[in-house]
Amino acid sequence: MRTITSRLPALLWLAAIATSLPILWTVVWPILNTSRLPEHGAHVPTLLVHAGAGLATLLLGTANLYLGWKRLMPRLHRWLGYGYLMLGSIGATTAIALSMLAPHEPRGLYVATGALAAAWLCAAAMAWRAARNRRFDSHRDWMIRSFVLIWTFVGCRIATKVTLFPALGDEGVAAAVWLNWVAPLVVCEIALQWRAGARVKSATARPGD
Repeated sequence: MRTITSRLPALLWLAAIATSLPILWTVVWPILNTSRLPEHGAHVPTLLVHAGAGLATLLLGTANLYLGWKRLMPRLHRWLGYGYLMLGSIGATTAIALSMLAPHEPRGLYVATGALAAAWLCAAAMAWRAARNRRFDSHRDWMIRSFVLIWTFVGCRIATKVTLFPALGDEGVAAAVWLNWVAPLVVCEIALQWRAGARVKSATARPGD
């Protein structure tokens, strides 16, 4: 019977495609085709770099997750991984820059998104370190964590469209963004560690015992 850990890449791959497409169409594309740029003022260049790098990272991560899950084309998998880490680092650092600018209300939103970007950079660095040290099981787990974090971009954008905490007013958006990236990471961690907490099988009894 396959464990929850072995199923996780397949579930992530399917969920990423199903949830990302509508957000990419309604949020990312209007920025990249410049139709929504006038409302963003002086931080437009940073926003364009962030949106472009983020979109490329999500696409590369989805493709590479599939290759790793199916154990296909290891050389391509490695080079796509380099691109994922490089472009993701650009997207995360520009996200931190935008968080420091905090150009729109509510300002608390930018604390949540800045923390998300920093968490992705940490997960990506751990994944790279594990690969360099040929600890491929650890590398796989850290890459899955990093992909979950990059994927929560979708949930964070949903949080800006749907009111989850009306009693908090404008800051309800910030609370929803925290929830929409922390909760998936917790679920991912439970899935990754599920087997480690399983019941230990008793040793086979010897004949005559």
